[in-house]
Amino acid sequence: CPDGLCCSKKGYCGTNAHFCSPSLGCQAKYGKCLETRCGKGIGQCPSGQCCSAKGYCGTNAHFCSPSLGCQAKYGKCLETRCGKGIGQCPSGQCCSKKGYCGTTKSFCYASRGCQSKYGKCDRYCGTNSNFCSPSLGCQAKYGKCLETRCGKGIGQCPDGQCCSKKGYCGTNSNYCSPSLGCQAKYGKCLETRCGKGIGQCPDGQCCSKKGYCGTTKSFCSPSLGCQAKYGKCLETRCGKGIGQCPSGQCCSKKGYCGTDREYCHYDYGCQNKYGRCIYHGCGIVNGKNYGQCPSGQCCNKEGYCGTTKSFCYASLGCQAKYGKCDSAN
Repeated sequence: CPDGLCCSKKGYCGTNAHFCSPSLGCQAKYGKCLETRCGKGIGQCPSGQCCSAKGYCGTNAHFCSPSLGCQAKYGKCLETRCGKGIGQCPSGQCCSKKGYCGTTKSFCYASRGCQSKYGKCDRYCGTNSNFCSPSLGCQAKYGKCLETRCGKGIGQCPDGQCCSKKGYCGTNSNYCSPSLGCQAKYGKCLETRCGKGIGQCPDGQCCSKKGYCGTTKSFCSPSLGCQAKYGKCLETRCGKGIGQCPSGQCCSKKGYCGTDREYCHYDYGCQNKYGRCIYHGCGIVNGKNYGQCPSGQCCNKEGYCGTTKSFCYASLGCQAKYGKCDSAN
């Protein structure tokens, strides 16, 4: 090839990866080839790159797929493991002959060793849920599909089964997880319950508005009803340089939005500048005497203690009997 160009596997000159990648057949004898070498007797790839079966560094599937020979000893390799003694692939992925998860034909074709026990397999006939489940793509035109339908206008699943978001009955997480759309009205849903009269979620999980434990936004967002009393909540931040809490929520001392006493009581440091505060800490409010503010703080006309002008200026209603007031203004 002319100077600076690479000679592809098929004998054409060019400058992109199709021409210059040794792993794609670049012929170094007839032009330049670009990748860094790696492997036994050579060493590691640069940080973040993978070492291919042929000993070249790169970042796409040709370099990084263990099922295509990625050498983890000399760089990173990307796929999740699967198979006997390891377990299932994530939903929608295939388990290759060598026990790696992915979605290309080298993972998913039964003729290449796809393990249907540990993930889906494409374009082949079988009898388990990976083949027969309409919700996983079973083609009823070319064979039987097993699930019972359920939902509005159809009815309940058989006893012990769950009704998926798409209206099919089954028993795994695709059917039974409320976070994936399980319809409790038409079958069981499996996540742990929580809330008043039930109790806490397992450690690290959030209790949703409807009383289910999980870890996604629908469970953990206070704005969607996460119950901090029964599990963790991934709170919205608030405060100086951040801003206000959503309507009706309180900004805690540490700058998180919520609705229980740790967020809303002045005794705990509720910041009324960035959200509501519900505890009257001082003075006379609606005929009730809440007493003095802590030393150095002012009692405003609404019965809250603080140190800014909205609390301390007499012209704004500061109650001198229950804390200090600035006579100026």
